[in-house]
Amino acid sequence: MSEKKYIVEIADSTGHSVVEMTAPEIVEKATESDGSWIFVDNRLVNANELEDMDIATDSKIRIMPGIVGGLEEEPKYTVEVADSTGHSVVEMTKPELVETANTQGTWLFVDDKMVSATELQSMNIETSSRLRAMPGLVGGAEENRFTVEVADETGHSEILMTKPELIEHANNCQGTWVFVDNRMVSTADLAEIDLVDAQKIRLMPGLVGGN
Repeated sequence: MSEKKYIVEIADSTGHSVVEMTAPEIVEKATESDGSWIFVDNRLVNANELEDMDIATDSKIRIMPGIVGGLEEEPKYTVEVADSTGHSVVEMTKPELVETANTQGTWLFVDDKMVSATELQSMNIETSSRLRAMPGLVGGAEENRFTVEVADETGHSEILMTKPELIEHANNCQGTWVFVDNRMVSTADLAEIDLVDAQKIRLMPGLVGGN
C-alpha cells in the first residue's frame, strides 16, 4: 500500500514551492539541509517527532530550510516559540522570522512590541533583542470576546474585544497600560495569559502629545 501524501510548502531563498510528499520524503528533505525547520499546523516539530506523528492529510506542513554555505551567512537570532505544547527556543535568520510572522494567526514580538512581517523586514534587530513567536489557535470555535474597560481623557467606555484585537489595540497606542485583574501586563505577556477567568480587563492609554 502506498504511503499517504501531504501537501508541503517549501520556503527557501529562491521563494516558495508547493509539492506532494510522503512522511519519509518530508523527513529526508528536512534533514538534507542543516538547520531546516518543519512546521505542522504552525507547530515546530523535529524530524524524529515527525516520523512518529499521526498527521492529518489536511494539515498545513511547511519546511523552512536554513541557509547553506554562502559567502556571508545571515545572522541568527534566538527566538522563543510558544504554542499549545509549551515553549521551545530556536535560532532563526531574519528571512525566516519574516516567514514566521507571515503565518496566519502568528504574533511576533521584538522586545515586547508586536511587529508585522512588513515592519520586521525594515527593522534593524539587535542580536540581544528578545524575540517571541506565538502562533494563534488553529481551528476550533470563534475567538472569545472579552469586556474591556477603556479609560481615557474623555471618560470610560466598555467594548468587546478578542484577545488579538486587545493586543493590537494596546500595541498601536503608544504608552497604553493593560491591567488584568488589577495587574499590569505587557502586550507580549498578554498573548500568553488565559483571559477566560479574568474578572476585569482595563486599557488606560497614555497621554499623546500635549503641552
